[in-house]
Amino acid sequence: MMVQNPDIVVIGAGAAGIGAGLALTRLGISHVILEAKHRVGGRAYSETSSLGHLWDHGCHWFHSADKNVLRFMAEKIGHQFQSHPREGELQTFLDGKWKKSAIRHDYLWNLLGKIAEAGRNGEDIAAAKLLDRDHPWYPMIHHWCQLMYSMDPEDLSTGDAGNYSDSGINLPVQAGYGALIEKMACHLPVQLNTKVTAITATPKAVRVDTPSGTVEAKACIVAVPARVMENAKIIFQPDLPQHLKQAFQDVPMGWYEKVAFAFDGPVFEGFEVPFADIFHPVAADTRPLNFELHPFGRPIAVTHFGGSLARDMAAQGEAAMKAFALDTLAKAFGADIRKRVVASATSKWTADPAIGGAYSCAKPGKARARAVFSEPVHERVFLAGEHVHRHYMATAHGAYETGIDAAHRAAVAAGFSAGQKDPLWLPT
Repeated sequence: MMVQNPDIVVIGAGAAGIGAGLALTRLGISHVILEAKHRVGGRAYSETSSLGHLWDHGCHWFHSADKNVLRFMAEKIGHQFQSHPREGELQTFLDGKWKKSAIRHDYLWNLLGKIAEAGRNGEDIAAAKLLDRDHPWYPMIHHWCQLMYSMDPEDLSTGDAGNYSDSGINLPVQAGYGALIEKMACHLPVQLNTKVTAITATPKAVRVDTPSGTVEAKACIVAVPARVMENAKIIFQPDLPQHLKQAFQDVPMGWYEKVAFAFDGPVFEGFEVPFADIFHPVAADTRPLNFELHPFGRPIAVTHFGGSLARDMAAQGEAAMKAFALDTLAKAFGADIRKRVVASATSKWTADPAIGGAYSCAKPGKARARAVFSEPVHERVFLAGEHVHRHYMATAHGAYETGIDAAHRAAVAAGFSAGQKDPLWLPT
């Protein structure tokens, strides 16, 4: 039986839960963080065992890095990342030839910009309405919508895209984004392999049930992926308000997967730009892929699937994902590249019962529904996570900020004085 009865219980040890834990530690409020998985980080997960080289299964960029609090945290603790934006060009293997273009003047990036611009101008429609399905490059813009929003353009709200705050400064995390979250969590009271099954809120307390026992606290922060809430994996008593249940349907979680290959040595030497789209042949039924090649000099390549493609490929299984990715890579670099592969791996976000997908994206016409996540579930129960943030949704730093905010609100609900927030605080 669990005997801990902290002032506040946090559910989930991803970026949001760690943000909450650090804020509560700074405030001197007793707490415990319950994590269903065997590790911290959630969708921030760095590992080296599968390829022999570090790669991030999930988030791997400091987005809006000039404002990103986790970028400043990395600087504070000496966690290595690329300090300046990479070259603003994109290379595309297009119909059998390599094409180089400036990102901000490319057909693809112009359209992505128009999707967000429509939202900023007050339009809350399906992004697909701004795209030309008859354009020969339509499969490419469709693919990139899936990567950026984890949803297909038919299911993507321009209003939600327009609400995202993007400074355009994006820096990859050389030492691993998941590894950063793990470092930040090292002194926190995290209890791993502890799945929460039910949360009961009363006027004076919150009871959290797990297979290992029950935790009673004065307040609770629920920092789990949106799909856990969408699929009612945790039972709430009293039940979730109907408008909140509807919000999880209006702003659902999408899908995203990665496939990574390790090679017997450098195989992309002389390739000027480390990112490449492979779209060959240019045809309506071709499914393009984007690859990151030799990141930070490591002899690996990582490709990305988003939206319905990620969902469908995950259902087909790991072997099918790897075969599709390697077939695509061979289109641009030749069949001999297959002989150079020494290891391969895939992310498994869709199949992971504690995750279930990628990140949140509002359906067309539903951008305003995201605001509901910022409201208390009950008087003593608060949400945190990327889906809660109004402008940094789908990011680790957005999730982290909501964890800090939820911690301060939970502290007040539990009868404590919260004071000012300090997102860069770490225990000495």
